[in-house]
Amino acid sequence: MGCSQSNDGKEGDQAPSISEIEGVKDDKGPATPQGVIPVELSEEDKIKAKQAPEGMVFIKGGCFIMGNDDAQADEKYEHEVCLDDFYLDQYEVTQTRWEKVMGFNPSKIVKADHPVEQVNYYDIQKFMEKSGGACRLPTEAEWEYAARGHAQTRYFWGNVMDGAYAWFEDNSENSTHPVGQKKPNQFGLYDMMGNVWEWTEDWFIPYYVGNKETNPTGPKEGENKVIRGGSFDSSAGALRITNRTWLNPKNRVFSKVATYGGSVDEKYNFIGFRCAKSIASTSVETSPAKSAEKEKTPATQAGKENPADG
Repeated sequence: MGCSQSNDGKEGDQAPSISEIEGVKDDKGPATPQGVIPVELSEEDKIKAKQAPEGMVFIKGGCFIMGNDDAQADEKYEHEVCLDDFYLDQYEVTQTRWEKVMGFNPSKIVKADHPVEQVNYYDIQKFMEKSGGACRLPTEAEWEYAARGHAQTRYFWGNVMDGAYAWFEDNSENSTHPVGQKKPNQFGLYDMMGNVWEWTEDWFIPYYVGNKETNPTGPKEGENKVIRGGSFDSSAGALRITNRTWLNPKNRVFSKVATYGGSVDEKYNFIGFRCAKSIASTSVETSPAKSAEKEKTPATQAGKENPADG
């Protein structure tokens, strides 16, 4: 069993409660049909897909609208993001894979083919070092782009929760499950929604600036890291593509201080991760992100006014 590490007891370092991170306004317009259509690849991209490291999926880069102006405050502001191609683990890192590299299993629910959990950001840094360059955490933009699969809906399959695609509180029987049992998304990724939360590389900020970005990596420093995807004990609201929460990189669980006695009640939200890997730089002609950068006007490069400033 993993344990939470000190966060100096600062109220500002306490992660939001489940109810706080799951609130969402009604989506505009009618619900779209449920379903997933796999992303089609060109012949050139099929070659890149075949060259993917074992266990990884090729994610064709492109531009998309990140964020959600009609949900929680920290999901604002919608803005265009362009990304280069990259590889991403098809499954969340399992306990077997973690233990093979690290020599121990920190998980609360110990089962070999289930995702590893109770790992903090610094634990993962050690895993990456021992993996010899075969693993890095995805940026928050990469995570959302991959999870979205080009969908414009609340979930990658539509606007209505469907248990065929994710483990969450209504179907998980209060436990993690073996990776890859639910249906994949458009890129062929499993468990992007539910099962366990996933760490990203970005430091958390309370809202996106709102400018067009190319291969964004988030702030250069901060106090908390962004966590995405929801877990098996989350409600449907937490599994929305754009939902985000945060945790101090030293912590393995969300902690709450009880009202009486000052005791700490640790909330096991089962946080794991999946690995990403960059692809060697490509030409402007074949790179969506570089093409977008080349097309920027001087005014765009200077950046537009921050929407938060009115």
